[in-house]
Amino acid sequence: MRHFDRFGGKLVLVLLDNKLMPSLKEGRSLWGLQRPLVYTTGDAGDTITVPAGFVTDLASVPRWAWTLIPPDGPWVKAAIIHDYLYDTGGTGIWKGHDASITRPSPYSRAEADAIMKEAMENRGVGRFFRTLIYLAVRIGGGSGWKESRAAAVTPIIEDYVTEND
Repeated sequence: MRHFDRFGGKLVLVLLDNKLMPSLKEGRSLWGLQRPLVYTTGDAGDTITVPAGFVTDLASVPRWAWTLIPPDGPWVKAAIIHDYLYDTGGTGIWKGHDASITRPSPYSRAEADAIMKEAMENRGVGRFFRTLIYLAVRIGGGSGWKESRAAAVTPIIEDYVTEND
């Protein structure tokens, strides 16, 4: 059986800093997408496009768990799609951009979590880690739904994220 990669676009991230130190949220480094990241869902074939400039902390794993699940593991693309759905409340509307999901209705939190699990499987993340990460966001992710992480970052982000290669 041939593998179908549901992600479009090369993942290009820029570590955000203010020249003195990295930008942090709850001890985790913040990253900006330099190029859009596209994901096509498996059920209906809808697309979710995370625009360039979006800010993420990759996988929102508490520091004490990094030895088991580092923020930048093979699940990073799935985590960025998940962060985007959480930050936009499932609408895909972010910072003046039009909706960047092709589905006519917003995703629910449960759907966002299921998309992350599906995307991790598509990236080849093993069942144990997929299930562990999925259960962690189902149990502990409620406070992050519709909470914009981007608001906590300084306006300097645009300078770093929009620079040419």
